[in-house]
Amino acid sequence: MQLQIRKYLLLFGLLLLIGNYLLPLNVNTQISFLVGVLILFGIPHGALDLYIDQKVNKAENNKWFLFKYLINIVLYALVWYFMPSVALIIFIIITAYHFGEIDWLGKSETVLHKFVYSVLGLSWILFLLSSNMDFAVEVFLNMGKSKTDPAIYFKLAKTIYPISIALLFVVNFILFFFKTYFFESSKDYYFSLIQLAILSLLNIFLPLWICFSFYFGIWHSLLSFDKIRLNFNIPNTFNGWKHLLFKAAPFSIMAWIGILYIIFASYNSKDTSGIFTLLFISLAVLALPHLQVFTKLKFKR
Repeated sequence: MQLQIRKYLLLFGLLLLIGNYLLPLNVNTQISFLVGVLILFGIPHGALDLYIDQKVNKAENNKWFLFKYLINIVLYALVWYFMPSVALIIFIIITAYHFGEIDWLGKSETVLHKFVYSVLGLSWILFLLSSNMDFAVEVFLNMGKSKTDPAIYFKLAKTIYPISIALLFVVNFILFFFKTYFFESSKDYYFSLIQLAILSLLNIFLPLWICFSFYFGIWHSLLSFDKIRLNFNIPNTFNGWKHLLFKAAPFSIMAWIGILYIIFASYNSKDTSGIFTLLFISLAVLALPHLQVFTKLKFKR
C-alpha cells in the first residue's frame, strides 16, 4: 500500500542521515528546515479536511462543518489550558491511532486490525519521546509551568525506552505468524519491517529537529497527502500534487496565522523551549478535529 512513495521517502530519510553524518547541520539550520517542511507539508496536509468531509459525507453545508471543527479546536484548547497533563494523554492516544494508521501497511477492516496499528503507533511515539527526553522535558515542564522535578521524567524515559522498543519487536513478531490475517501479502509485512528499521535508525541517529522534520513534516504528511490524492482520484503527477498543495493553501495560511498569533500573544520571552511548547500545543489542538475527519478516508491499494 503506497509502496512506491514509501520507498522514495525512506531513501530520502537515509540520505538525510548520511548527509548529516558527513556535514552536521547547526541547530539554527535544523530549525529552519523544520519550519520549512511544516509550512510546505506539515500544516497543509491537515488543511484539506473541509474537502474530505464534502467528499465522504457528500455535504454541501460548509458552515456547519466549520462550526463543529472550530468548536472542537476551542474545547480541546481549553483542556490544554486548564488540564495540560490530561490534554497530553489525549494527544498521545489520538496520535498513536493516527500515526499508526498512516504507517500501517496491512488491512484495516476489523477492530483488531485498528487496535494493532494503534499499539504500533503508541510504541513508536513513546520510542520517539523517550529517546529525545532532553527536549521533551523542557516542553512538558513549560506546559503548565510545572514544578515537577525533571529527574522524574528522565527516570520515566529510561523505563519507557526499552519497553517501547520491546513492544515494537513483540507486535511485529506476533504479526509474522498471522500475516494472512493482517496483510494482503507477505511482501507488505516484510516491507513494514524494513520501514520500521529505517525509521528507527533515523530516530536514534538524527538530531531531534531533523528527525521530527522528516517523520512528521515529510513522511507522515506526504503519505497523508497521497492517501487524499488516491481518494480524490487525482493523478500521481507534478500537476496533481501541485493541485493538492494549492487546494490546501487557504486553510494552511489561516492555520499559520492562528498559530503565530497564539505564540506572539502568549509568549514574550526568547526562551526557545517555551516557543516550541506553544507550537507543539497549537499543532496538537489542530490534530483532534483533523483526526476525526481524516480517518473517514479509506485506503486504496
